[in-house]
Amino acid sequence: MTLIAAATCVAMFHSGAIAQPSPPEAGEQAAKPTQSTAGDPSAAKPADDAAQVTKPDEPTKSEPVGKAGEEPPANAAAAADSVQTGNGTAATETLEADKPAAAEPSSSAAAQPAASEAAASNELNVATWSGAYGAAQRDAVIAGFTEKRSIPVNVIERKGADPINLMAQPGSALPDAAEFSGGEVEAGCKAGQLVKLEEGGKELIAPAIAEDFLPGSLKPCGIGAFAWSHVIAVNPGQFAKQQPGSLADAFDAKRFPGKRAFIKKARFLLEAALMADGAKAEEVYDLLGSAEGLERAFAKLDSIRDDIIWFDSAKAAMTAVSKGEAAAGQSFSGRAFFEVARGSPVDIIWDGQIYEMTYWAIPSNSPRQELARTFLKYATEPAQLVAVSQRFPYGPTRRSAIALTKRHHGTGLDVDGFLPTSPDNMKTALASDEAWWAENREAIDTAFAEWLARPPAKETEKAD
Repeated sequence: MTLIAAATCVAMFHSGAIAQPSPPEAGEQAAKPTQSTAGDPSAAKPADDAAQVTKPDEPTKSEPVGKAGEEPPANAAAAADSVQTGNGTAATETLEADKPAAAEPSSSAAAQPAASEAAASNELNVATWSGAYGAAQRDAVIAGFTEKRSIPVNVIERKGADPINLMAQPGSALPDAAEFSGGEVEAGCKAGQLVKLEEGGKELIAPAIAEDFLPGSLKPCGIGAFAWSHVIAVNPGQFAKQQPGSLADAFDAKRFPGKRAFIKKARFLLEAALMADGAKAEEVYDLLGSAEGLERAFAKLDSIRDDIIWFDSAKAAMTAVSKGEAAAGQSFSGRAFFEVARGSPVDIIWDGQIYEMTYWAIPSNSPRQELARTFLKYATEPAQLVAVSQRFPYGPTRRSAIALTKRHHGTGLDVDGFLPTSPDNMKTALASDEAWWAENREAIDTAFAEWLARPPAKETEKAD
């Protein structure tokens, strides 16, 4: 497998759409187990991507899915291949069909030329994110694809950049398949930069299996893979009696006193404020689009303004909560999981989580589109989704994969309760509307900055 420097795939949309950065904890590393995991060989030896925790700074822009319903259809569950565990053995939760992929790419993949030289029709250039999440994709999906299908794959690390790169210089790498945020998929599809998949990707899978995908995960130009989400983290030790258990509780500093560690950005915070004030998930963006709804969100923030500690990143806010400098605060699902794995005193409020999906898609300038379709189908099969989630705890977009995702390889923790797409966690979830934010970001950010500059509401009342 050849790693191509991200500099060779600079982000550029002809349409002028703003490329979304990588999922917020894509570079997060799994913590070493905090307790003994004897009896579980896969947990005793962390996977390659499960080294010491290193927490990168959060991206400066927005970070990179429906509701869970019935049990997956039988034919969807039966489609799962055996899943690789940390020691290379097949997990008992899934059917033992094909031999699981090795933890490292096969020698045929490792010896491939650079992606810029990949002109052979049986070779693929695949772009995914860097860090531990990218390592999970390489180990659980890309290496297995090469081994089982005998198709060499060259990996492009996108590191937050949009990998379509229609204006590439000669000799640079162009992906045949790439993982995108939902906003990128919509913008690229609209601009004709991504291949349209018949019936929203159903052409690649049996029609019955399409029902296995969560709502919103099949788009005209992309097939959903994983979900990450915005959540509220709580430090139980900072509450004398009962700790907050809901989003409304987290925004109630009278009943649940203590500092709140919030990120000084409008996105996610304003949606959370409205839901904490009683707005239903399906109402949130209509409300934010109105002057009255926006003021309602600001009024909710005013109610706890004296207790807010502002931070520039989710990393800093999460650290404040884990160290007890704040009693509760904003976080992202993967980051909160690794805090728990580290042994930090952290609980997660899933009520009102705000989730986004990643999608596999095919750039329209790929000369190997049929081969890329084969890869998309493979990458979104339950076995591969499970294998990635057991290395990095983002939620699979297929119900059958959610049900089969159990123990995290690097920590030994049961990841089911930490997956954004698990049925319990999806009950009151809000799907982030990236298209809405692309259209309204400037106006909302301006209004948020103006609110920050206002005197606190009670001081205004005194002045009157």
